[in-house]
Amino acid sequence: MQIPQNIIDEVVERADIVDVLGKHLKLKRSGQNYFACCPFHNEKSASFSISPLKQMYHCFGCGESGNSISFVMKYLGLDFVSAVKSLADQYGVHIPEANQEKFSKEQIQQHKQHKLDINQTMTSAMNFYRKTLAGSSYALHYLQHRGLTTTIINQFELGFALNNFQNLAANFNDYAKNKLLIDGGLVIENENGKRYDRFRERIMFPIKNVKGEIIGFGGRIIGQGEPKYLNSPETELFNKSKELYGLFEAKKSIRDLNQVIVVEGYMDVIALHQYGVTNVVATMGTAITEEHIKILFRLCDNICYSFDGDSAGKKAAWRALERSMGLVTDAKAVNFLFLPSEHDPDSFIRQHGVDGFRQKISDGAVGLVAFLLNQLVAEVQINTDEGKARLISLVKPYLDQIKAIALQVILKKQLAAVVDLEPSVVESILNNRSRFAFFNRKLKQIGSAYDNDLKRAPLKVNPLTGLLKSLLANPKLAREFPVPEMEVLQRLDPDLLELFNLIGYLEANCDEFADIDITNLAMSVQFSDLNLAALHTKVAEELVQHQVAFSLSEQDYRDNLYKLVYGKKRKPLPKLD
Repeated sequence: MQIPQNIIDEVVERADIVDVLGKHLKLKRSGQNYFACCPFHNEKSASFSISPLKQMYHCFGCGESGNSISFVMKYLGLDFVSAVKSLADQYGVHIPEANQEKFSKEQIQQHKQHKLDINQTMTSAMNFYRKTLAGSSYALHYLQHRGLTTTIINQFELGFALNNFQNLAANFNDYAKNKLLIDGGLVIENENGKRYDRFRERIMFPIKNVKGEIIGFGGRIIGQGEPKYLNSPETELFNKSKELYGLFEAKKSIRDLNQVIVVEGYMDVIALHQYGVTNVVATMGTAITEEHIKILFRLCDNICYSFDGDSAGKKAAWRALERSMGLVTDAKAVNFLFLPSEHDPDSFIRQHGVDGFRQKISDGAVGLVAFLLNQLVAEVQINTDEGKARLISLVKPYLDQIKAIALQVILKKQLAAVVDLEPSVVESILNNRSRFAFFNRKLKQIGSAYDNDLKRAPLKVNPLTGLLKSLLANPKLAREFPVPEMEVLQRLDPDLLELFNLIGYLEANCDEFADIDITNLAMSVQFSDLNLAALHTKVAEELVQHQVAFSLSEQDYRDNLYKLVYGKKRKPLPKLD
């Protein structure tokens, strides 16, 4: 979705930065500015400055800076469009939808109000379930037997649904006609119009979105019956492919530790929290999705999947690997922790304690490359030539998905060792064109390591300017030119390496101008004689004034970039030790 620049400007204007940040941080005024302890790194003295005049924030400790939109993106782990929508809802800015001609402003407002009403209904149901738990010695005994304290029960606002068909009728006087109960997934209506509660004789786990709003429930049966766990259905508020249990409670710890642990169940999350491991979330009755991974990578650089050591846990880990392959970079990593078959995270931490669990992660977690090769080696007869050839063919499609060059190189090197061939031979067999990854620090170092010795002339700016403006105006162009081979990349100008850094980011994250997070991008991609943020502003102005911005055609883009890459060939750089 593309949000018009004038709408973005209105959101920034209305969403006063002091008000936005004050909802999440404790601010203290000092002169014209406000200060707080930075939410993006650990500190004891407040070095996080907020300027009402400039409508900007800046941390003098870690260097983080931006406006109200970039703060919401980083603090809540939202993408650009979601952050703008969130602020627009809070500050009364109407964002026209693509199909807005079908709906009047009144209808759009009614839809928003309907979602708010569902949310209030869910909150009321949660409070009812909590009161029911407080009055049920049977349910409380079950939770205490599972080792949960009163403090942790209250922290996660657990509740209980009695084994009756219409428990919620005691909380909602209009139970028989209340449509919100059905829209929220709390009540089921059969073909005869008779209603009954979805959740019965179950411990109730409220599911919250990243803002802490109740959007659904998970229920764990404590008597006889199936399924053992039952989740809310898909609703206007709840989409299990995009939500993670415990993320609201864990997000600060995830940012502070720069790591998240993904487990399989509600009880795993709560038990780990109780023992002090708070950077933990769980999926809800579904395998982890690419959307889940993107959300987590916005909050941290390291994802640790912790699954049971049985066959089901291995299958879940493999699905997580497949969905992670195209999203890892040389700065964003995943690894896998397999506990002994008799344990899950809940039982393991109770037996070995928090130090034992953290030590297990530190010493026992397996990286993506090692896990991939271990699993694929198990599928072939590696002691035979045919098995080695088969392994290479199995690895290739996964290698093609990896955008991180350093990780590609490591995988190829380890594959060569396993099949007992020279890396150059494996490279020629694979015949793979390496893809450039955003934040690829290794390749940046290659480009700069010999800069002084080679005394390369700076790249002429004019042709690069046109390419950059075109890419910003139409990010889909990033998919129109294959990234050159490593030997070509190694002899390019630093500015061209930065260009491919930008291309890698746009290809992976952006379909249109509104998707670009220019605040973070401009700090990560820097050209010798060009200001990327200034170019972004020019493109935005063109879009506002003319509804379109200058952009090369796909063919001209490919031709111009080809000339820059291959038109000024240099001698290959010597290999690094």
